[in-house]
Amino acid sequence: MLETATFNELKISGNLPSPKGSVLKVMQLSEHNNVPLPELIAVLNTDPVMIGRLLKVANSAAFLRSRPAVALTPDVLMAIGLNAVYQVALTFALVAEHRRGQCAQFDYDHYWSRALACGTAMQLLGSQQRLAPPGELFTIGMLSSIGQLAMATLHPAAYGELIASHGGPYAPGLTRLEAEQFGYHHLDIASALLRDWGLPKMFCDAVALHEDADAASAGDGTRSARLALCLRLAAQVADLCFLDGEARLHAYETVKKQAARMEIDPSHFPRLCDEVVREWREWNAQLAITTPEVESFTLLERRNSMAPRMPEADAEQEALHILVVEDEPSQRMLLQRLLQLLGHKVDVAADGQEAFDIVLNKRPQLVITDLAMPGLDGLQLIRRLRAIPEGRQLYIIVLTILDDEDNLAEVFSSGADDFISKPIPPRILQARLKAGQRIIQEQRSLRQEQELLRRHLEELSIDNQLAQEAAQTDGLTGLYNRRYAMRYLPQIWDEARLSQQPLAALMLDIDHFKVVNDEHGHDVGDIILQEFAGILRLFCRRSDIICRFGGEEFLIILPDTRLSTAIQVAERIRATLANRSMVASGLALCLTVSIGVAEKKPAHANVEALIKAADQALYQAKRSGRNRVEAAL
Repeated sequence: MLETATFNELKISGNLPSPKGSVLKVMQLSEHNNVPLPELIAVLNTDPVMIGRLLKVANSAAFLRSRPAVALTPDVLMAIGLNAVYQVALTFALVAEHRRGQCAQFDYDHYWSRALACGTAMQLLGSQQRLAPPGELFTIGMLSSIGQLAMATLHPAAYGELIASHGGPYAPGLTRLEAEQFGYHHLDIASALLRDWGLPKMFCDAVALHEDADAASAGDGTRSARLALCLRLAAQVADLCFLDGEARLHAYETVKKQAARMEIDPSHFPRLCDEVVREWREWNAQLAITTPEVESFTLLERRNSMAPRMPEADAEQEALHILVVEDEPSQRMLLQRLLQLLGHKVDVAADGQEAFDIVLNKRPQLVITDLAMPGLDGLQLIRRLRAIPEGRQLYIIVLTILDDEDNLAEVFSSGADDFISKPIPPRILQARLKAGQRIIQEQRSLRQEQELLRRHLEELSIDNQLAQEAAQTDGLTGLYNRRYAMRYLPQIWDEARLSQQPLAALMLDIDHFKVVNDEHGHDVGDIILQEFAGILRLFCRRSDIICRFGGEEFLIILPDTRLSTAIQVAERIRATLANRSMVASGLALCLTVSIGVAEKKPAHANVEALIKAADQALYQAKRSGRNRVEAAL
């Protein structure tokens, strides 16, 4: 770990990459519940380049504005959202400051393109696992390789020589070489920078661990460990974007298996990768970074699954991979030679333990084993093989000099498929092998049919998952819906209870909203709901959960928030709506909102009780004249 004194010396040098000026102020403001809009706009207006970038984002297709934005106003901020403002500001500021450098061997454009790919991959993968809010996930993914940029900035000549001779800044094992040469490595620098910028400790720890597969996997299940594993996977997905041909296909299959171990559905993985590429292209376009041509991962998956296979040989002609297990050397060599003359590939083992290891490493199709052997005998070997996945599909033939019923019954009950009596007649051996070949081929055909069925089911599963995701999001406002709230809020409740942290809820209802629909139509009402959702996003932190609960009713869950702070948030929302006109279809409408606030108490048995308390406070606000905030007693 980098010593504090050493880091301070590097920081004083002024060569470390760091957000400066307006971006640093935006980062500080974003940590508060109540962001003063005039102050935020004033800070952003000090950076004309940043204003231009934010307006370009606001006018992009992603925000579907009816009129182009020409200035940074509260309406534009609400359209973008505070999370996006913070994300855009940090990204553009770092790129603008460090788009070029003195390290000739360091490809700066490739670095930033890969960092953006890692950020988008982390945002999508981490959101699936609910590790952190999307904006934070993007930021930590983008900054996970900031250490390489720092090393290139601090030591342009020496670091350039190092990466040029060892495969680039992302080569395995580079941290050891960096530490030997400079006294610290890029992960030390990255972790120290993130701590200095005020990012949570769990993010700093995740960055420090994510390149070490063993350290990341050995985590104790904490959020830092899960973030490290997800970050490692995001980096692997980012690297896929720069590969092509067989290398890309091979790497993709490896990464997909890693994703499956993290309980990411393999059937959904290709589309998730395609979504990464789509958002990565948008970021690169915003930053004028060239994006390499990338084939759709869905097409890659489909092409690989439909690639022509070599036709199966006739059962009588098909060569098998056979393992012979015999402790007597002359018998072992004789049987090996006979099987080779029949055209089969043969491995040999002198005892049961050696045979077991060969099965694990070389995966033969058929095993011919003697029964009487020192150490692990034939029957013990069969039982051990049948107990593991690698051994359950094996066809096993036993060699024995005993042919009484009791002996054969024990052989078959142990898991053998067939037997041959010694001495071995070649014609009998060949006949038994043909029988084994037919069984092996039938098992292969069955597995192929099962795989085909599995692929069909995966395609159906993708559609079902997309439908499920859509069912958890309100199509009009883009907020979570009531179904999502009822499914996931109990987890938030349990986390708050176990960590003994406060938890608050806001229940909001737009006053007299039915009049808007009745007098001006549902089209106007829909625009009002969308604008109100933008207000809610603006005044909520990245960790807060906003749901459209039904009609004009909304729910906000505020983790780690006391009642007094929740009331301030509610009052801020109420005052903003009351003091502005909502513009829809040429109409300027003045609306108000009533809000009920409640904090988790020992008397609340579950999150439903907390929501009910906020709902009762909302009704009290309605009865008391509307356009007010009431707290639950």
